[in-house]
Amino acid sequence: MESIKLTGLWKGKSKSGETFLSGKISPTSRLLVFPNSHKKSEKDPDYIAYLAPGQEEEQPMAWKQEQEDLF
Repeated sequence: MESIKLTGLWKGKSKSGETFLSGKISPTSRLLVFPNSHKKSEKDPDYIAYLAPGQEEEQPMAWKQEQEDLF
Protein backbone atom coordinates (compact mmCIF):
# COMPACT_ATOMS: atom_id res chain seq x y z
CA MET A 1 0.00 0.00 0.00
CA GLU A 2 1.34 3.43 -0.94
CA SER A 3 1.39 6.17 1.71
CA ILE A 4 -0.17 9.58 1.14
CA LYS A 5 1.50 12.57 2.78
CA LEU A 6 -1.00 14.71 4.71
CA THR A 7 1.22 17.45 6.12
CA GLY A 8 4.50 18.24 7.81
CA LEU A 9 4.44 18.70 11.58
CA TRP A 10 6.29 21.24 13.69
CA LYS A 11 7.05 21.09 17.41
CA GLY A 12 5.54 23.74 19.61
CA LYS A 13 4.91 24.45 23.29
CA SER A 14 1.48 25.10 24.75
CA LYS A 15 0.88 27.89 27.26
CA SER A 16 1.15 25.25 29.98
CA GLY A 17 4.58 24.14 28.66
CA GLU A 18 3.40 20.89 27.05
CA THR A 19 5.15 19.92 23.79
CA PHE A 20 2.84 19.30 20.83
CA LEU A 21 3.02 18.88 17.04
CA SER A 22 1.03 20.95 14.54
CA GLY A 23 0.63 21.25 10.78
CA LYS A 24 -1.75 22.70 8.20
CA ILE A 25 -4.19 20.27 6.58
CA SER A 26 -5.85 22.95 4.41
CA PRO A 27 -6.16 26.76 4.38
CA THR A 28 -8.98 26.45 6.93
CA SER A 29 -7.84 23.59 9.18
CA ARG A 30 -4.80 22.29 11.01
CA LEU A 31 -3.78 19.09 12.78
CA LEU A 32 -2.66 19.20 16.42
CA VAL A 33 -1.07 16.17 18.13
CA PHE A 34 -0.67 16.12 21.92
CA PRO A 35 0.68 13.46 24.27
CA ASN A 36 -2.18 11.63 26.01
CA SER A 37 -1.95 13.05 29.52
CA HIS A 38 -4.89 10.86 30.63
CA LYS A 39 -3.28 7.52 29.70
CA LYS A 40 -4.13 4.94 32.36
CA SER A 41 -3.13 1.65 30.69
CA GLU A 42 -1.06 0.28 27.80
CA LYS A 43 -4.28 -0.01 25.75
CA ASP A 44 -4.76 3.78 25.83
CA PRO A 45 -3.16 5.75 22.96
CA ASP A 46 0.15 7.54 23.54
CA TYR A 47 -0.96 10.61 21.53
CA ILE A 48 -4.28 12.26 20.65
CA ALA A 49 -4.79 14.07 17.30
CA TYR A 50 -7.17 17.02 16.99
CA LEU A 51 -8.49 18.81 13.92
CA ALA A 52 -8.70 22.55 14.62
CA PRO A 53 -9.66 25.65 12.65
CA GLY A 54 -6.75 27.32 10.87
CA GLN A 55 -5.22 30.35 12.54
CA GLU A 56 -6.25 33.78 11.22
CA GLU A 57 -2.77 34.61 9.92
CA GLU A 58 -2.76 31.36 7.93
CA GLN A 59 -5.71 32.46 5.76
CA PRO A 60 -4.85 33.40 2.15
CA MET A 61 -4.78 37.15 1.48
CA ALA A 62 -7.57 36.91 -1.16
CA TRP A 63 -9.82 35.17 1.40
CA LYS A 64 -9.12 37.90 3.98
CA GLN A 65 -10.01 40.59 1.45
CA GLU A 66 -13.30 38.82 0.58
CA GLN A 67 -14.21 38.70 4.28
CA GLU A 68 -13.39 42.38 4.78
CA ASP A 69 -15.49 43.30 1.73
CA LEU A 70 -18.52 41.65 3.35
CA PHE A 71 -18.54 44.15 6.22
